Amino acid sequence: MDDGAGGEKNRDGLQPKPAPGPLALVQSFVNTRNIMHGYDLLEDVEGAAWLVGHGLLGGGVRLTEGELGHLVGFREGLRGLLLSHNGGRAEGDTEALNEMAEDALLRVRFDGDGAPGLLPAGSGEAVGGVTARLLVAAVGAASEGTWRRLKVCRNEGCRWAFYDGSKNHSGSWCTMDVCGSRAKMRAYRRRKS
Repeated sequence: MDDGAGGEKNRDGLQPKPAPGPLALVQSFVNTRNIMHGYDLLEDVEGAAWLVGHGLLGGGVRLTEGELGHLVGFREGLRGLLLSHNGGRAEGDTEALNEMAEDALLRVRFDGDGAPGLLPAGSGEAVGGVTARLLVAAVGAASEGTWRRLKVCRNEGCRWAFYDGSKNHSGSWCTMDVCGSRAKMRAYRRRKS
């Protein structure tokens, strides 16, 4: 089975190198655009079905083209940021990403043990609610030490989000079979020529 990144899905139909817990939602959101295979699950207003299916948007909510464009910009901002987790420079403008995050309403709640937790506060704006849910997952992952392990593939023709579970945080490719092998072959050819 194709995972969209050129690699194989496991027998459960899940993508390889999935992120743990709520961080998997951020990974899936970034992977709604597949550069290698040329499709985008958020390319039109009907793409809201993906957002509904992943609990980011209520079933009766309709997005405008502008709102969808905002979410696509947020997704691509995250993709650019995740490149910096893989030894590259963040692609895009982190300030633009911060501006998009300003619409997200967040709140702090304490659990029974008195530990604070960040939650989406809910808002009338669909885009702000989607952004808030993704930010909660990212902030939670940062506090758990897993945020920097979410990376995008170094292959410019791929940029698929993957979770680096290696002990030394050295993973560079979404799949070694496809992107890693191609990069190694290109390097080999350069050395031989």
